[in-house]
Parts: sequence; C-alpha cells; structure tokens
Amino acid sequence: AEEMKIENSTVVTEFILLGLTQSRNIQLLVFVLILIFYLIILPGNFLIIFTIRSDPGLTAPLYFFLGNLAFLDASYSFIVAPRMLVDFLSEKKVISYRGCITQLFFLHFLGGGEGLLLVVMAFDHYIAICRPLHYSTVMNPRTCYALLLALWLGGFVHSIIQVAFILRLPFCGPNRLDNFFCDVPQVIKLACTDTFLVELVMVFNSGLLTLLCFLGLLASYAVILCHVRGSASEGKSKALSTCTTHVIIIFLMFGPAIFIYTCPFRALSANKVVSFFHTVIFPLMNPVIYTLRNQEVKASMRRVLSRHAERMEHENRTVVTEFILAGLTQSQNIQLLVFVLVLIFYLIILPGNFLIIFTIRSDPGLTAPLYFFLGNLAFLDASYSFIVAPRMLVDFLSEKKVISYRGCITQLFFLHFLGGGEGLLLVVMAFDRYIAICRPLHYSTVMNPRTCYALLLALWLGDFVHSIIQVIKLACTDTFVVELVMVFNSGLLTLLCFLRLLASYAVTFCRECGSSFEGKSKAVSTCTTHIIIIFLIFGPGIFIYTCPFRAFPADKVVGFSLSHCNLSFVEPCDLYP
Repeated sequence: AEEMKIENSTVVTEFILLGLTQSRNIQLLVFVLILIFYLIILPGNFLIIFTIRSDPGLTAPLYFFLGNLAFLDASYSFIVAPRMLVDFLSEKKVISYRGCITQLFFLHFLGGGEGLLLVVMAFDHYIAICRPLHYSTVMNPRTCYALLLALWLGGFVHSIIQVAFILRLPFCGPNRLDNFFCDVPQVIKLACTDTFLVELVMVFNSGLLTLLCFLGLLASYAVILCHVRGSASEGKSKALSTCTTHVIIIFLMFGPAIFIYTCPFRALSANKVVSFFHTVIFPLMNPVIYTLRNQEVKASMRRVLSRHAERMEHENRTVVTEFILAGLTQSQNIQLLVFVLVLIFYLIILPGNFLIIFTIRSDPGLTAPLYFFLGNLAFLDASYSFIVAPRMLVDFLSEKKVISYRGCITQLFFLHFLGGGEGLLLVVMAFDRYIAICRPLHYSTVMNPRTCYALLLALWLGDFVHSIIQVIKLACTDTFVVELVMVFNSGLLTLLCFLRLLASYAVTFCRECGSSFEGKSKAVSTCTTHIIIIFLIFGPGIFIYTCPFRAFPADKVVGFSLSHCNLSFVEPCDLYP
C-alpha cells in the first residue's frame, strides 16, 4: 500500500515524444517534407474556402460541405505539423500533460468531424444522383445546416469520450510516448492501472466506428454506381468521376485510421509511418483532388482570380506609378555635407559588418550563442544599409529624385523585414544574456544549437509577418483602419519590445548586485552595450511609429538617426512618407 501511495504521488506532468525516427538524415528529410506539405495544405485549403465564398455560382450543398471539409483539413494540419517542425529543432521533445490532452481532443474532434462530413457528402451525392427530382427539397439550406451541426456535435461527442476516460487514468511513470504526437493508444499504455475497460471503449469508439463508416461509405457509392449504370453516357461519366474522387479520399482517410484503431494496442513497426500519412499527408489530399479533378472548382478559381485581376487593373488605371522623393533637405550645402557623411558611414558599415561575420565564422573560439547572434546582427545591419544608402547617394547626385511604385514597395518591404528582424534579434540576445548571467548552470542546456536555430527561424518568420502586412499611406481613400493596424503593427510592437528589453536587463542588473566584483563588472559592461543600442534603435523608432501619421519637423532627422544607429540609413520612401 505504501508503494502504491508513493507511485501515485509521482504523477506525470509531461510526456517525452520519441519522435518519428532517431536518424538525423531521415529527420532532415521529414522536416523538409512536412514544411512543404504544410505550406501547401494551408494556402490550398484556404483557396478553396475563398473560392467557394467568393463565387456565387458555387452555392450547391456539395460546395458548402466542400468548404467545411477544407476548413477541417486546414485545422487538422495545424494541430500536428507545427509541433513536429518545432520538435525536429529541439533536443528534448516534451509535451505537457495538458498540452497532450488538448492535442488529443482536437485531433479526434476534427478527425471525427471529417469522417462524419464524408458520410454527409456521400448522402448528398446519393440524393443528387438517385433522387434528382427531390434534391432541392431534401437538401435545402436548413437541412445542410442541421447536418453540419450534427456532424460537429458527433465529432465533439466522439472526442470527449476519449478525453473523459483518459482523464480518469492515473499516470505515475514511465512518460515516454513512442510517437510524434499524442494519441489514445500510446497514452493509455502509460497508465499505471488496468486499462482493459478503457481499451475496449477505445476500440468501439474509434476502431469499430471508423470501420462501420468506411463500409457504409463504400456501400453508398456502390449503390450510386449501380443506379447510374442505365443512365446516359455523359451522366454516367460525371457520376463516375465524382464518386471516384470521393472513394479515393475515403480509402486515403479511413485506411490508415482502420489500421491504427481497430487493433490500437499492438505495437507494429508500421504504426508511425501510417500515423505520419494519416496526420500529415492526408490533409493535402483535399485541395489536390478537389482542385485537380473538379472542373467547376477549377473554373471558379479562374473566374475569381480573373475578376480580382480585372479589379486591380481597373483600380491601377489612375494609380500613381512613381513617387518623387522630397529628400532630407533642399539646401545644396547641407546636401553635400550629408552626402559625404553617408558615403563615409557606408564605407565603414559594409567592411565593418563583414569583418565581424568573417571573424566569427573563422575563429573556432567564437562559437557561443552570443557570437552566433552577433554575426546575424552584423548581417542584418549590412543588408539594411545596402537597401537605403546607395539609393541616397545616387539621389544626391540626381536632379529629379524619383522611385517607381514597385521599387518603393520593395524597399519598404525589406526595410521593415530587416528592421523588424533586428528588433526581434535584440530581444533574443537579451534572453541569451539573461540565461548566461542569471541561470549559468542551465545555459548550455537551454541555449543549445537547436534552440538558437529555432529562435533564429522564429525571428525571421516574425520579420516576414511584420513586413508583409504593411501598406502605404498615400492612398486616395479613408485609411483609418489601415492607420490603426500600422500603429499596432509598428508603434505598439516597438514600444512593447523596448519595455520588454529594459525589463530584462533590469532583472539582470538586480541579479548581479550580489555577485563578485569581476562578475558584476563583466555583466554591467555587456548589458550597458546592449542598452545603448536599445535606446539608439527603439527611441527613434517609438518616436516615428507610435504617431506615424502626424507630420513633425523632426521626423526626417529622427529617421536619419534611426538608420544611422542601425549602421544604415533610411530612405525617404518609408511606410509613412
């Protein structure tokens, strides 16, 4: 009894995912494949949704259900794929108990809903082909919404049963899941109690239900094909094409699910491969099959894109094709002085930053994460200066300072892409200094190479998102909403990063107050350098972007200072000219 009490007091709070494979080469290949599939799945399914919502010709119940199927596929892939991508870059693949239960719930909620939706779509096709005169009466909007509500409730009930039984199980160790995500069979195996009843419920709730839906769907399409045997050749061909598409999806979805859930508690070598296909590759089938085989959807996509292109062409007929840059000043003497300064700074910036990069890459003693991030900071600075400074030098020598619309948008994108990246990189470097000074014993574990690359990938993605949503103020329409978005995207974000950085270094300083004189001196030296850079970068940035649509006399000087402190120079063609 005492042993049982001790075991039950050590409740598992997290699970270790063993992943798909331990081979580094296979992991790299799978990482690339998942990234490619994920970047196809999301846009593909959202394109289907956008097309169906935009084209008034796609109002039939089939397309209503197809839009919902696309939404389920996109949501399903979002549960597993991002987590897998992060795990490939992590040394330790850990998921919390709550995170595991949440992932398991949504996996079966959306997966069960998708299976029931395919049953509903089969019923829709049966009525359309076998009872065409009653189709508009049976499949009216109310029926469609009622069926949709029923399948969502069905998916919820199916999933909540799984979660309810698992929450009742005690987990006192071990905590290693032999998979790349949390699923019912692997989690139940780790319970430290008799799980026979739970296993029986799981087999009925997942395995038998999946098998019955699969057989029911095959039977329904067999009835449809038998019914159209005596119809005209054109109708037979269309029905055969439609049914074939659905049958392919049925086999691709239910085949792996039947393999996994009809005998869920037997460890088979192919389980991971089948699970990978079911969770990662299957969501790709919906956009591929329905886009490539459904002629009406393809035609609708072409119409929607054509209308959008025509609208853009019509709007662009009176759109400005170039911008005239007013420059920093109209005084020839000041222009000459600024030209010399810009040229001197530019001739220092490029060699200086490339020397930093070359030194860090060449010296085997500079392998700490700090120098890894410092090399990336130098690269960002050099790239940032390359966008602006050469253009400024040319404009000082030109009578007419003109930049094309496309050139301005390109410059704007890279300006905020690299500038935003530099701000986020400073946040990452502050985190690195915090761990190095306040948690030195954990530094090598926390800031391992995988973590560094993951942080670098995250900040590059953050830069891209920050930059891609920017738009130009010079629009001949009401831009209140756009201005509001810009204040949040640039101004508030800059201010929050600035305050977060100051807080992190304040914590670091307080932590070092009780340390030795040598350690305190080193920490103060490192942090002081970073804080100077933070004030020089974020001060002008906050001034410009917290009230971006008000014209202040000092805007140009502050913009010039912002670029200068970044070791680069701002071109007048910024987001808020």
